[in-house]
Amino acid sequence: MSNKLAEPFVVTAPYIEEEQEKPIHLSYHTGMELDYIISGHLRFADENNVEELGPGDTVMYDSGRGHGMIAIGGEDAQILAVVFDPM
Repeated sequence: MSNKLAEPFVVTAPYIEEEQEKPIHLSYHTGMELDYIISGHLRFADENNVEELGPGDTVMYDSGRGHGMIAIGGEDAQILAVVFDPM
């Protein structure tokens, strides 16, 4: 499809014990992002908030601002991430 405005990805966030007490690494890229949690639990951070999310939860944010997540709860998490980039 030419001129598409969104790119979907299925992402697995591995549970890593050593990350649980560290600050979450923040990433930056153009566009907006919508993440739907399929399975597992995540700790999501942006420049202003930290939220815990589980299956069925959705978060949408400006991906040009710092954002990141780690799997929590002792298991990997799987998300559907859709990146909207108006080019």
